[in-house]
Amino acid sequence: MLEVQIVTKLPENCALGCLKAIANDCVLKIEGFSRKNDSIRGLLRLKAKKIAELLSNLPPLCDVVVTSERDAKILLKEHSCFIALPILDSGCIITSIEIKGDSVRWQIICDDDDFLALIEKLESAKIEFEIAYKGRPEGRSEITFREEEVLRFAYEKGYFDFPKRIKLEEIAKHFGIAPSTLSEILRRGQKKILEKYFRESF
Repeated sequence: MLEVQIVTKLPENCALGCLKAIANDCVLKIEGFSRKNDSIRGLLRLKAKKIAELLSNLPPLCDVVVTSERDAKILLKEHSCFIALPILDSGCIITSIEIKGDSVRWQIICDDDDFLALIEKLESAKIEFEIAYKGRPEGRSEITFREEEVLRFAYEKGYFDFPKRIKLEEIAKHFGIAPSTLSEILRRGQKKILEKYFRESF
């Protein structure tokens, strides 16, 4: 079994493009991708502070269910995605996507044969891509939804700056938890990020 991350340009005329505008203000996690004929459907989970404001600008292609004041699920209705189709056609499983600017990082689980099929299909479709990571998934600790939400907020508010622009207690108050709990969430998340960085650097 392999875990692979590839980076591509954000597909044109793809529903992922409509999420570009909100990607920097929330945490997006993919919960499922499926194929129906030549179309793709996707289910994503979104977490943000001002969730109603973010979701108000999404197009009809997105079917939204708000599950709490900070949580929502987005169903990307059937649409064409010339990158997701060859990934799924190759037998690979898309486990995560990350949108940054005009690029998308696709996290994929596959075996060796599926990986070779993936490269062949991407190349034959003339899709520009970069392999950002390829390795065995054993022992990889994935950052949780909560850890990513807290780390993103702390980073954006300047907790890791010197001098700090926000105190630990202020972040804890924002999330409605004790400072000791917040500190533990930050430590766990930072450890996983550092483990991933050093593992992928060698």
